[in-house]
Amino acid sequence: MNLHRSSWAVLTVLVLTSASVADDVVLVPGSTITAPGGRIRGKVERETPELVRIEGREVPLDQIAEVTYDTPGATFTQAKARENSGDLEQAAELYQQASREVNNPLLAQDARFRSASALARRAQVDPSKREAAIEALRAITTDLSSSRHYGPALELLSTLQLDARDFDAADRALQELAKLSWASDRAAVLRSQVMVKRGQSEQALQELESLVDRLPEGSIARIRADLARAEALAGLSRFDEAENVVRLVIDEADPEDASTLAPAYNTLGDCLRAAGKPRDALFAYLNTDILYPSQADEHARSLAAIAQLWRVLDRDDRAASVVERLREQYPNSRHLPSATEPTP
Repeated sequence: MNLHRSSWAVLTVLVLTSASVADDVVLVPGSTITAPGGRIRGKVERETPELVRIEGREVPLDQIAEVTYDTPGATFTQAKARENSGDLEQAAELYQQASREVNNPLLAQDARFRSASALARRAQVDPSKREAAIEALRAITTDLSSSRHYGPALELLSTLQLDARDFDAADRALQELAKLSWASDRAAVLRSQVMVKRGQSEQALQELESLVDRLPEGSIARIRADLARAEALAGLSRFDEAENVVRLVIDEADPEDASTLAPAYNTLGDCLRAAGKPRDALFAYLNTDILYPSQADEHARSLAAIAQLWRVLDRDDRAASVVERLREQYPNSRHLPSATEPTP
């Protein structure tokens, strides 16, 4: 009898273990893909620059928040822990090591991309690391051009090239990104930002207005395009129009929609700052700081701007306090270097 119960116990453990070991595709909030708990578990069968196929279901990349694989191995797990703790350089090395150790080719590709991504995030804080990160991302776009990492690598690459003011290279990367169906609208918005940086705000505005006309109202793509349009208008010194565009986005958003309102208030702050209204800009950024700190990148962006503006308003003590907050909460933020610079 005891043996019988013991056998059932072992069988139960085996069943539960086999059920829990699986690849996992986590869907973005509000995904158009229906799945229990917003995730699909099973075996990832195929990945392309456009989709992931799991358990016979093809999921477009813009519907995916994260993909994890079963039994990633000790080195990969250690790399992820290092990344989560903010040690990006060590994480990059460990991910690179993991890419050579694992047997699953899809997991190896993921480890390689994560390594390049960690290098890129580090380079945004330390420009001396930028060239190495750019080379790592270029290798991803060449070696893994048929993988799901191709598009994200192109976007990261364009960001670093824009930071380096290599506008031609950034634009080329975004032209390639635009060839992917799920990324075409996003690439158009990012290209408009390159144009604004180049002083081509009029051309950027024309392209954005054409884009906005065909995007559904309230869609994520439309909101991104509207915020970029406000930036282009500010670049043309059409400050009232820029402010009106952003305030319309804010007015139409659900008050709980942090993913829309955090970047919207930050863009409003950018427009007001460009218009020579530092106090009004400060209050715009404070909305993000106080109300939407859950949006990590936008929160860091707001803190950097707030520090700049306190300095402009001759409150160096408050500026120093905000910079310290930014360093403590987001030590690897791409916005950290600008926090100690004066506002334009």
